[in-house]
Amino acid sequence: MSIRSKDPTFVYLVLQTGGSLFFSVLAVTNLVYQVEVAHLDPLRLLLIGTVLELTCFVFQVPTGAFADAISRRWAVALGCGLVGAGFILEGLVPQFTAIAIAQVIWGVGATLSDGADDAWITDEVGVDVAGGLFLRASQFAQASGLLGIFIGVGLATIRLNLPILVGGVLYALLGVYLFLAMSETAYRAIPRHRRDPITDVIDGIRGSLVSVRRSRLIVIILAITVVWGLSGEGIDRLNQVHFLRDVGLPNFAGLSPVLWFGVISGGSTLIGIATTRTLRRHLDLQDHRQVTRMLFAATAIRALMAAGFALATNLAVAMTFFWIASAMRQAFGPVKRSWLNRSLDSANRATLLSIDGQADALGQIAGGPMIGAIGSGVSIRAALLASAALLGVALPLLARALRETSPPQGREPGLVQAGLGR
Repeated sequence: MSIRSKDPTFVYLVLQTGGSLFFSVLAVTNLVYQVEVAHLDPLRLLLIGTVLELTCFVFQVPTGAFADAISRRWAVALGCGLVGAGFILEGLVPQFTAIAIAQVIWGVGATLSDGADDAWITDEVGVDVAGGLFLRASQFAQASGLLGIFIGVGLATIRLNLPILVGGVLYALLGVYLFLAMSETAYRAIPRHRRDPITDVIDGIRGSLVSVRRSRLIVIILAITVVWGLSGEGIDRLNQVHFLRDVGLPNFAGLSPVLWFGVISGGSTLIGIATTRTLRRHLDLQDHRQVTRMLFAATAIRALMAAGFALATNLAVAMTFFWIASAMRQAFGPVKRSWLNRSLDSANRATLLSIDGQADALGQIAGGPMIGAIGSGVSIRAALLASAALLGVALPLLARALRETSPPQGREPGLVQAGLGR
């Protein structure tokens, strides 16, 4: 029996679970490797991050258009392979230039699969089923990511580059599996009026931009994504520094800072799993108003918890605030993805989901230096408070979205006509 006869739901869950596991394995000590083995100073660390974010920003839309015009299966499988190749290069050559090139390789791979995976499964199972599947996959990914933390720490005790190499190889093998297992029974490529595939991709991008301009709801969702990117960059990059410098990590039961961060990350993951499970049971993803209210609540709670985390001086209090803030982010992601997905036309879905990823990258590129300047010039607490305040900008946008009409059966009124015009 052909491996491609696998249920697409099963394949999608393997993709999300395996991807989260492998990334968690290699990411948990990646920064330590760059500092201790590659000897990157703070400036070069910042440049490495900038190279990655710029790569994602530049390639998000072209790779999404490739998935719409050529093949989503090819995009997802090739993307996983490139992610693996990038990390293998980084783990083998601990030098600044090689690591920068590795960021470009795995950044292109990440943008290839980002959006194409959700567009693929939506076409295979339908937009109504896909919404619930996003939440289910998020639970699986959170659990496997928790396991990956401990695997990565264990491998790092043998050799610091080992988690990066193992994670990279597993990512590449995942790409091979996906190429063999993914079916595209419901996929219909953009109609081609020319033989030039580059022209097809460009036409797809143009049609997708027209779709964005003609849908107020899509524009609002993209604006919300930018705001979350602006806020998230500061919290992501400064939370460990805040725990170390402002809150303090006691030498309790012989726990080193690395193990403390494993406990902190594990706790936020467990709370995120419980939150996502509750949403799967009680949230009607087809109810536009209910979904919008949930996203509003998650945003407000995260902003308050982030502010509390910034001001906390006690470890237990800081961990509680951080766990709840992280859980809100884990819950927000798949629900927002489903919310956006229902507003998209199938022909442009991967490209438009990639535009959403580009909006997130734009927010992070803009937010990182701004929040970093506050952290350097004022304090880490002030930078985290600024991140929390930025997130509050999303609340009036969500209130505006609540007044918009719910998109019927996965597409906004007039969206098909706003597409390629074919």
